[in-house]
Amino acid sequence: NLNHALEQTQGELVAVFDCDHIPVKSFLLRTIGWMVLNPRISLVQTPQHFYSLDPFQRNLETYGHIPPESNIFYGLVQPGNDFWNATVFCGSGAILRRKALEGIDGFAVETVTEDAHTSLKMQRKGWESAYVRETL
Repeated sequence: NLNHALEQTQGELVAVFDCDHIPVKSFLLRTIGWMVLNPRISLVQTPQHFYSLDPFQRNLETYGHIPPESNIFYGLVQPGNDFWNATVFCGSGAILRRKALEGIDGFAVETVTEDAHTSLKMQRKGWESAYVRETL
């Protein structure tokens, strides 16, 4: 669907969200500036936030006792990735540069982790990335 959308649109930047995610008004204000500041940035990723419990929290009754795994990824791993210019695209809550996507023939479709694979392919081509640690 994302690759088909690229064929139907012309914008320089592409915002990607899951169908059940609701971005706030400040999403574009807090992310696009990175793209303007640095034309070598292919991806600006923000953390995903879920209001509902994940299966482990719900089935094992860990809510309030054990933090969800997303806290580790978005609170520790992604900031570390960002430090090394290796932010991972998480499939939602991101802005991507069309030129970078076109340079890798669009969103990756070879794996079930197409989002992460897309960011790796762009990074291999020399594109940079950024992580904004703010739920938007």
